[in-house]
Amino acid sequence: LLNSFSESLTAYVSFDEAKQKDRRVQVIGSIIRDDVRYDTDSLQLIFDVEDDDGQIMTVVYSGTMPGNFDQATKVVCKGKYTDGRFVADELLLKCPSKYQGES
Repeated sequence: LLNSFSESLTAYVSFDEAKQKDRRVQVIGSIIRDDVRYDTDSLQLIFDVEDDDGQIMTVVYSGTMPGNFDQATKVVCKGKYTDGRFVADELLLKCPSKYQGES
């Protein structure tokens, strides 16, 4: 049971590490809003993310666009780097808290 659990964990890695790994990993970055594309026919979401070091990586996600994608500021992408882009099979969106005070 413990072995199955440890195999299901996905490590956070940098963009550079994601490009070198030959397995499923997760990366986190800020969504760059300038060029978000969603094809409703193929259900493919393509967007760029920027990490804390200023590196940019293209993410491709196949599936229904998450409902709160427009409000998200950061995204955790789980998947594998393939053919020059990160192919995500899961997205976890980080949205600003509605309870934060306005400045």
